[in-house]
Amino acid sequence: MDTVFVKDKKLAVVTAVDNEFITGYLPAAPELALKAYLYGLMQLELPSGSRGDICAALGCTDNDLRAAFSYWEGLGLVTVLAEEPLQIRYNSVGSAVYSGGALKGDTRYGEFVRRLQAVLGTRILSGAELAKLYDWLDVFGFEPEAAVAIVAYCLEKKGARTAVAYMDAAARGMAARGARTLEDVKSAIEDERMLKSGAARIIKRWNQHRSPTQDELALYEKWTEGWGFDDDAVQLACAEMTAAEKPSFAYLNSILETWHKGGAVTKEQLREKARLDDSIAEITREAFARADLKGRPSNQHRQKVREWVVDMHLSPELIYLAAELTAEGTQQFANMKRIIKDWHDNGISGLEAAKAYYEAYQKKTYSAQRSTSKTRRALNYMQGGTYTKEELKKLGVSLGEEFYEDDD
Repeated sequence: MDTVFVKDKKLAVVTAVDNEFITGYLPAAPELALKAYLYGLMQLELPSGSRGDICAALGCTDNDLRAAFSYWEGLGLVTVLAEEPLQIRYNSVGSAVYSGGALKGDTRYGEFVRRLQAVLGTRILSGAELAKLYDWLDVFGFEPEAAVAIVAYCLEKKGARTAVAYMDAAARGMAARGARTLEDVKSAIEDERMLKSGAARIIKRWNQHRSPTQDELALYEKWTEGWGFDDDAVQLACAEMTAAEKPSFAYLNSILETWHKGGAVTKEQLREKARLDDSIAEITREAFARADLKGRPSNQHRQKVREWVVDMHLSPELIYLAAELTAEGTQQFANMKRIIKDWHDNGISGLEAAKAYYEAYQKKTYSAQRSTSKTRRALNYMQGGTYTKEELKKLGVSLGEEFYEDDD
């Protein structure tokens, strides 16, 4: 492999190695990276015609050599000017340390790069890409093993050519949730796998052949981790969408949001809710029939019946009685609400008590109607009741024969 080395400054005839390099970089350097750096440093002082094949000299492949110099580029000691042929510029060790290169005595980078390369296979990261991964250790505080696990997971999801920007976004997401150790990162990865599998099951249920989007995964995470639904509960919500022409995660979210607000999140709670919904629907339908109401009950009607059953603890029989009492009138449902409110306000909750209360109310109403006779209504109309019947007769005022009928 042809390799060109460009001097950053005049070096000594002998191969001089900066003490900063020996103390700050050499201990942590991978073996091949160290050999390549020193060999290249030596070749800088040789005439171009006498430079040999560095890969042959070191017994490595072209990719191995690129990886070795990418390691040093990530630390700021070299700059890769070109790939074909590989052109390397050596930078002074002092400037690399000043610009944020390796810390003296820090042995993490060498082992980190070795583990990274084992995961990357034949892929070689540039120095700039490696520098971004070094930030995971220095800025975000990841354990080296955790950072390698993130890279491996990203490659698993997106393939061998996964962009480092994608890896960086994944790492930032892990850091945001506090996963920086290998154990925490593995746990977070497992959680994400479960989320993806659960979201994928929904898509498969709809006979769609694709992977869930990030937005869909975020919704599934909200349902399961935020609201507490398990996968069985989510599948029950899917069953609510059988009539939907175009099922979607947004539609599913609206169903689960309603359930969540109602306090039902487990499979058993949802089944109990379904049983109650069916019962409320049947009670409403029967009440409509007994009140001789036409048309189908609306959601508002069912909600009012639910209030009577769940909040007021009224029996279906009591609701049916209220319906029957309004059957011969108009605005039956409004009258049902008025009757039931009257019962509730007066502490009436049993069927027999409601019947007795209604009978007493009827007697009271009948008695009041009789006491307000035609005569009394007429007298009240005339001057506020100041004239008696005899006085009206003397005045020659006739209100009709019915006016003079006995009140009884």
